[in-house]
Amino acid sequence: MKHLHLLLFFLITITSSAQTKVSGVVYDDTKQPLPYVNIYFKGNKTGVASDENGKFSIESDKDFRAIIVKYAGFEDLEVSLKTSVTTNLKVVLSSAKQLNEVVIVSKPKKHLKKEENPAYKILQGIWKNKKKNGLQLVKNYEYTRYTSVANGLSNLDSIFLKKVLGKQYDSVIKIAEQEKNQKTFIIPTYLREINEKVYGDNQLNKIREDIEGERTTGLADKGFVMEKIANFIKPFDIYDDDVVILNKTFASPISTRGYGMYEYLLKDSIQEGNKKIYDIYFFPRNSQDLLFQGHFKVVDKTFAITEVSMRNNAKVNLNFVRNLSIEKTYTIQDNDVYLPERETYEGDFTLLTKDDEEKGMYLKKNILYSDYLFDKPKEAVFYDGQVVQTKAKQFEKDDTYWQQLNNREAGINNTRNIITDLGNNKRIKRVTNIITILSSGYFTLFKNIQYGSIYQSIANNDIEGIRLKAGFRTFKTVNDLFRVNGYLAYGLRDHRPKFGLSARYLVNSSPRITVGAGYLDDNLQLSNIGLEETELIPSGPNTNVIIARGQNFTLTNTKKAVASFDLQPTNNLKFNFSSVFRRMISADVDHFSMAYQLPNELEKNAINDFATSLAVVYTPKRDVYGFGVDQTYTGRLYSTLSVKYTHGFKGMLNSDFNYDKIQAMYTKPLQLSNFGVLRMNFEIAKVFQRVPLSLLTPVVVNQAYSISPTAFSLLDFYDLTTDKYASVKFEHHFNGLIFNRLPFIKKLKLREVLFYKGIVGDISQENRDINKSSIVYNAPTRVYSEYGFGIENIGLGNFKPIRVDFIWRSNFTDLNGTVPPNFGVRFGFFPEF
Repeated sequence: MKHLHLLLFFLITITSSAQTKVSGVVYDDTKQPLPYVNIYFKGNKTGVASDENGKFSIESDKDFRAIIVKYAGFEDLEVSLKTSVTTNLKVVLSSAKQLNEVVIVSKPKKHLKKEENPAYKILQGIWKNKKKNGLQLVKNYEYTRYTSVANGLSNLDSIFLKKVLGKQYDSVIKIAEQEKNQKTFIIPTYLREINEKVYGDNQLNKIREDIEGERTTGLADKGFVMEKIANFIKPFDIYDDDVVILNKTFASPISTRGYGMYEYLLKDSIQEGNKKIYDIYFFPRNSQDLLFQGHFKVVDKTFAITEVSMRNNAKVNLNFVRNLSIEKTYTIQDNDVYLPERETYEGDFTLLTKDDEEKGMYLKKNILYSDYLFDKPKEAVFYDGQVVQTKAKQFEKDDTYWQQLNNREAGINNTRNIITDLGNNKRIKRVTNIITILSSGYFTLFKNIQYGSIYQSIANNDIEGIRLKAGFRTFKTVNDLFRVNGYLAYGLRDHRPKFGLSARYLVNSSPRITVGAGYLDDNLQLSNIGLEETELIPSGPNTNVIIARGQNFTLTNTKKAVASFDLQPTNNLKFNFSSVFRRMISADVDHFSMAYQLPNELEKNAINDFATSLAVVYTPKRDVYGFGVDQTYTGRLYSTLSVKYTHGFKGMLNSDFNYDKIQAMYTKPLQLSNFGVLRMNFEIAKVFQRVPLSLLTPVVVNQAYSISPTAFSLLDFYDLTTDKYASVKFEHHFNGLIFNRLPFIKKLKLREVLFYKGIVGDISQENRDINKSSIVYNAPTRVYSEYGFGIENIGLGNFKPIRVDFIWRSNFTDLNGTVPPNFGVRFGFFPEF
């Protein structure tokens, strides 16, 4: 009897825990199972989704009389329940009637739980199969890749164009591309085309990319602005969790973390042959985060992406970008392999606002893939034979070559015709020249002579007073093999002219070999100079400070002659060998002494130094522009490893000291998805013999009120002096991760920064013994630190270049006069996306 009671209790518990239970299969009107269909009890929002085979099971401890079955593209169905337990139910949905009008898909008002959203199961399928899609499925492959990059002016109305184009208006407007609003036009000014053959082997993990043809048309800006932006926008794998565009990390809508950041809506399903294609729309949950909105199509069974279209949200925390869109389509090959067919990247950039009325600049990058071939293996040595471009017109082809290509972008001839027609338009040239001046800081003064940089024309210090500086460079094209740089400076207080002159010549382009020489007679702040890759004339600000705290009498008058030799086996590996002679003396002996005294010798305030140095600089993944003696490197983030060895020769050219110095620095930006970018800097240095102040390694200091990420801001020059040290610097940019979530503040689109700088070092007793300068040696034998936070992206409209830092420091014993403040505020000007 006892066992009977337990059995009855068990049965009652089971039946009471599931008052209503329904299971079955959902079909379409062609008797095909429907996956990911929403099923829920009528009167209850909680539900389930059918599996890949259309099967479902739903239960509740409450009593329900009907279920609701809903699926995009089909009519909703209500199914009555005759009993509390229904099994093997067959549900057939009818296709919804076709609508002639365009249906606008809007962001869901409520974030669904994973089990409630049929799109989530499709996402799971994509994540599970992403390594089984694309070129990873074949052992080896080859294909042709055609790329066109066009840039020019955007949002131009017909009235403006008539003024600018004059008589050319009628011929240009017939073939000009209209914007999506059909009211304004985009006018191209520059076009670059590249045709490449790509080979890959997944087993060898090697890729070879050969440029077969290249040509440019139009007015290229000499500051490489749009070319740099084009390289900011690089092709990416849609299955990656993160998409790096404009040096910002966007979370991909296909990301495994995506469901926490995006809203997903399964909009429709389409039967194509024996395949079903799902169309999923996605929207950012927080409109200011670095996320996209758009839709993608995915095929059942393999869960391969067949098409994706996405663009930036209008409210995203991104500067200078009015519109940014990306489209990718994939073509099917044998055995259900989906491969890239076409990629289009379009950007519309403005300076001040994102208003529709503002004129801007546009960039359009098209990539076409064709002629796929598989299973034609190559020897490993084949992949090492890639021909690297080392000259500007190395792969240039004439019109006949391009006309024979069958994989070119449609309409590209119209673009070329417009650019050719506008080649001599003075107004268009004037616009591109202004862009060049703002980006490079140089403008043409005479034929082949440019003035600049305009950003380093005025400075101030305690010895020279107001310092005026006029610089120049020879310039014919961006790919000049020979270049001369120079400047003249004059102090309104000391009434003494200063100058610097250097010349460099590219002897060989593969490998790159450059020789150079220079001479300088100027006042330098040695406590503001860290590791320099080359000994040629410094181009940085150094003494170019207009407003600063404290005094700056500690300048060194330096006469320097340099001979330099560069060897670059690759664009991202450089060896520099330099020989330099310097004569250094205090620029104002009444306020600053550099004196030293060796045993059994008289005290000296000047030093002669002849030294040679060997520097190695490695910059993996750095983007390089130009094929002349000058190259520019601004672009996507990259790491840098620099090592420099210097040896001083006593007696050579009356040099005073033998010494050895080693310096090494490693900088690395670490992109942490939607958590922002962490910039890290590690540095060490050591001088091995006895040397005076001017040859030591003072802690690099910035007394200006401007931000210097690599210098210490709450020290005075020479407060800390070492002959060996190690330092670390961390700076994390959150890209608005916190501020984007704070009420009211998020409207300002501010971004937050945290930073820390620390240094520890020492100075030997033998170096202390010879010191007779006005500087009391004080080494950071305990770690000296500066830390704080910053607010960046301050400004108006679309132009927000201002950053404000709030800095604190650790305590240290000051031995050289006025104690610097424990807290400071610094300002920076950093225009960025």
